[in-house]
Amino acid sequence: MPRSPLGLVIVAFAIPIAWFAVGYAVAADTEAFLDTPDVTGQLWFFPLHCAALRVVGTLWASRLEPSLEGLALDDRARIRIRRGALGHYASIGALVACTFFIVRDSWFGLVPGESGLIPFDDPEMWDMAELGRPVHLMMLGLWCLEWLMFGYLLWLQIWILIAWTQAMRKADLADRLDVVLVEGGYKRAFSLFGRTTTVSLVFALGNLGFIAFTGELIPREAVEIESISDFLSEMSDLLSTSMLFLLTLIAAFAFVGVLRGALKRAVSARFTAAGRGTLTALAEPLTASSDLATDVERLRVRSNAQAEVLRAVIYQREVEGAGGKAMVSMVAKALIPLVTTAIKLRKVLGI
Repeated sequence: MPRSPLGLVIVAFAIPIAWFAVGYAVAADTEAFLDTPDVTGQLWFFPLHCAALRVVGTLWASRLEPSLEGLALDDRARIRIRRGALGHYASIGALVACTFFIVRDSWFGLVPGESGLIPFDDPEMWDMAELGRPVHLMMLGLWCLEWLMFGYLLWLQIWILIAWTQAMRKADLADRLDVVLVEGGYKRAFSLFGRTTTVSLVFALGNLGFIAFTGELIPREAVEIESISDFLSEMSDLLSTSMLFLLTLIAAFAFVGVLRGALKRAVSARFTAAGRGTLTALAEPLTASSDLATDVERLRVRSNAQAEVLRAVIYQREVEGAGGKAMVSMVAKALIPLVTTAIKLRKVLGI
């Protein structure tokens, strides 16, 4: 992707326009080509993919390192997380994440169904026989490219669930509580996750709009949706949207759980040490001696021990609410596509 906003806009629109022009030139029926929503909709749907990919990529490139610093992770964990979120490893992850959808569209689009026709040629399915086989193959190619861009959004959630949570399980934050908890360092990660969810929501709304535009939000009568397996095979667009946000919530809840666990262990370690120091100090009665310096030192030790216990209690209260507001916001964003999917699934299944 070009680095400049202008370059991104040019590429995002140039590719579908060029694709549209070539498709029009090779289409068996140009009038049918222009009347096909799946074709004309790509002029804005493909740029939406490019914009989502670029915004999320820029967001993670600029905010990933501060987020990892805020969690006080060691260098090894930070390098591993960075490799999986950005660069070649992220590209491989995106391909893995979208493999099901690419294989599904390619297989479903080119393999004849019960009617003996492939969905492109079947008037009861996609009804694009008039466009000709070259256009069919061009559409599959563009869909695969879009799935790959979507795969990056999906992969980031998978990577949070795998790498981020694993790093937090191993993290020892006992000496970094002030940075992670008191100074709110952990909030940088939730800010990154929350902004990513916002971009995903905009993308999901565009995806739902495209599905409605092409008439696929409610399956055609020829498409029988009688089980979850039928939903997985026949409604991949709606499935992809719901899967993205399900993974987003699962990854976020898992991360909150391991983060709070790591913070509780750190607070417990500090509280134990402080408690022992306080008991030791309280075991000695505060009696005045003839040495003023000694009395002042004893008061200082006791005050510091009691202050440390109080600090540990405050930390514990902070831990219990860590990530709470961010999770509420992410759940609210995820409800829109998830509720839409649930309503449509309930309708087609007749539940």
